[in-house]
Amino acid sequence: MLLNSAKPKVSAREGTRATVSKLILMVCTSVFSMTTMADWQDPLSTPAMKTHLAHKELLLDVTDADQRLVSVGSHGHIIYSDDDGAAWRQASVPVSVTLTSVDFSGANLGWSVGHDGIILNSTDGGESWNKQFDGFLANEAIVSAARDNLEAIEKTAEILTTNGTDLEIDQAMMKLETAQFALQDAEYDLETGSTKPFLDVLFWSDTSGIAVGAYGMAFMTRDGGERWFDISSVLPNPNRLHLNSITLVGSQSLVIAGEMGLLLRSDDAGETWLSQESPYDGSLFGLVDHGDDQLLFALRGHVYRSRDDGISWSEIDTGSEQTLLGGFADNRSVMLVGNGGAVLVLNTMFANPKSSIIPGRKASASVIKTDAGHFVVVGESGVKWLSPMGQLLDRDITMIEGAN
Repeated sequence: MLLNSAKPKVSAREGTRATVSKLILMVCTSVFSMTTMADWQDPLSTPAMKTHLAHKELLLDVTDADQRLVSVGSHGHIIYSDDDGAAWRQASVPVSVTLTSVDFSGANLGWSVGHDGIILNSTDGGESWNKQFDGFLANEAIVSAARDNLEAIEKTAEILTTNGTDLEIDQAMMKLETAQFALQDAEYDLETGSTKPFLDVLFWSDTSGIAVGAYGMAFMTRDGGERWFDISSVLPNPNRLHLNSITLVGSQSLVIAGEMGLLLRSDDAGETWLSQESPYDGSLFGLVDHGDDQLLFALRGHVYRSRDDGISWSEIDTGSEQTLLGGFADNRSVMLVGNGGAVLVLNTMFANPKSSIIPGRKASASVIKTDAGHFVVVGESGVKWLSPMGQLLDRDITMIEGAN
């Protein structure tokens, strides 16, 4: 993950910060190296440029909006296809920041997130997008929440200093110190600007959604994005570890996966959160859910299966050490993709893994199955088609001339 504009952190975890998200090893030279300070324009106020090569450039997520596929990536590019990924059109986008994730609650309503804390919304199936939120607003909200949290902890600490036990006082002082540092970090971010990226977004209804990102950033909406409010303070993530993905498990449970083996779970649609025991202490990049089974994928080819709703995990030998970044599962197919062109196909019991490599060995960030039965994979080299067994399909993938 290249967090070009994120401020450096001084901590014992400093060596892990380069292993953040689905951008890992993928955007090191593609986003900012083409622009000099002399002709720099704020990407938050610069519309994405139209190009007939958008389907061949860096794309970081792909999802479905009913019968339509929508993919997002570098330079604010959003493209969509109505024929299972053969021909694509470019959407109208008001920003040119790198977009990392996209999700739809139905055929029309969609949201995309990315660098500089951007959140975009579409009401027409991804053809056009509007800005709902950005890093400036995020920083203001985080500072406000950090101040409120510090004030509450100060009041509790004052009471315990008089009436509490030695252990309660020590714990209160530790919480107070953590809250003070959190406010200082938030105020620094506010002064620095819109620096932190969102890494994933999930909507489980037309009104309810959560966006998560770097340094523990997490925002929720209950009104379709009219208002976004900071929920990072209610997450059990005191070290502000990166939150790489959020997944709906079952009908109302949510699971956040992050760095250093972080797993957070909510069983009440995001109202409260608990830490979930993790099978791995390295960065986790995502989770796919199918029936009662869950599949967790991570750095260096590590994949773990749970058959009891995440209470216990068993590792699957993938035969590969390539980091896996995206996955898909349905009643017939399970596929994971990642760095170095890695593809992992499993059966619907999350077993019998078969590894392969996409020719060219370019990194892949996301995968989805089409109604036609093939898979669309997006990543470092744009859009590719794969067979259900993970083999590259030789198909003519195009951008439609004159697309609006």
